[in-house]
Amino acid sequence: MKKLDDIDRQIVGYLLDNGRDRVTDIADSLKFNRVTVAQRIERLVRIGVIKRFTVKLDYEFFGLDVLAFVFISFKKTDDTTQEELAQIISRLEGVEEVHIIAGEFDIIARVRAKNLRELGEKVVNKIRGYSGVETTFSHIVFQTIKE
Repeated sequence: MKKLDDIDRQIVGYLLDNGRDRVTDIADSLKFNRVTVAQRIERLVRIGVIKRFTVKLDYEFFGLDVLAFVFISFKKTDDTTQEELAQIISRLEGVEEVHIIAGEFDIIARVRAKNLRELGEKVVNKIRGYSGVETTFSHIVFQTIKE
């Protein structure tokens, strides 16, 4: 079990909101020594607490104005498992996340598209056409408060 102390938690919390800041800025903001912060970040990466550093995009800038959560019911077939179906869906352009879930549906996908027509094409012509997909149910996002 990986142990995180209060300093580790503060650094991780800071990085979640300001992942591009320099180590010096992080140290100054949290009132820690720069070397301590650098060593802690390296350790957090090495032990796998921090898996990667990434970029958060403004999707509207790229014309991807529609976000939807697509719920998918899986129907067992001889040629596709639920996990294989989830992997296939994850490779579809515009699919940001795919999760195998419990409840009424079996898989949920977070999907971005330029408009409703493009979203419909992804759901109706792609996702529904995959072996193992029984039904889909799409929820369109009106506004994102927190990601």
